Amino acid sequence: MDSVPAPLKGKAAIVTGGSRGIGACISETFAKNGCTHIAITYNSNKSLAEETEKKITAINSKIKTFSLQTDVADANCGKYTVEESLKGLGVDHIDIMVSCAALADISTFQTAEQMTKEHWDWLMTANAWTPFALARESAKYMPEGGRIILISSGASRGANPDPVMAYSAAKAAMDAVSRNLAAIYGITKKDVTVNSISVGAIQTDALQRAFDTQGPEFKKYIEGFSLLKRVGQPQEIADVVAFVASKGSSFMVGNAIPANGGGLSALQG
Repeated sequence: MDSVPAPLKGKAAIVTGGSRGIGACISETFAKNGCTHIAITYNSNKSLAEETEKKITAINSKIKTFSLQTDVADANCGKYTVEESLKGLGVDHIDIMVSCAALADISTFQTAEQMTKEHWDWLMTANAWTPFALARESAKYMPEGGRIILISSGASRGANPDPVMAYSAAKAAMDAVSRNLAAIYGITKKDVTVNSISVGAIQTDALQRAFDTQGPEFKKYIEGFSLLKRVGQPQEIADVVAFVASKGSSFMVGNAIPANGGGLSALQG
């Protein structure tokens, strides 16, 4: 490990949703880049979380890992996650917080005509309030140079068909949270930066379920948003996140950083 460049050497990180998909890939990439303490959260599948922890420690057996079951739709999730992660890792600070966990399975979403206040609030709590709460709570324990990274979606800036409306509205709110916290912490926190990553369609279990439910025409439609005419892979997002978490991103702040295969360019023309 000593011969490998380690831009995140010695860092302590929280990755929500770190047990699977993009989150797991981020967690493992952090390990490869030198993090020494990594906390991950999971919703229900403890075995997946344990498997990810094993993959992390296989990269470096000295890494301290911790996994925690959480529910992003619970209004207390942010505070609980940060406090329990500090205890579980045995540290008094957090260098990097990545909010990746979300409600993103469109097969569970209501259409505009079906939409109830309860469903709207469910998505807003999970995809806007909880990322805000995670950012606020983790910032309390961040030293100079801390990084807050919120995983958003290109859906926040597009005009989307049913049933994506409420999800896209929540992600747009997340981007606004990122910009405004960046302005606040730019003054009150020494070199603590906040950014969101505007992710395009990525090959995850949730996306595959949508493909299976909606059929081949939907898959072709989604792939058409990218100039590359394909969906992305989790590692392609993890590499972006690892850079934003590093010292090299020190002048990047308050941005919704696109990692979408040229998705917005495709929409624009």
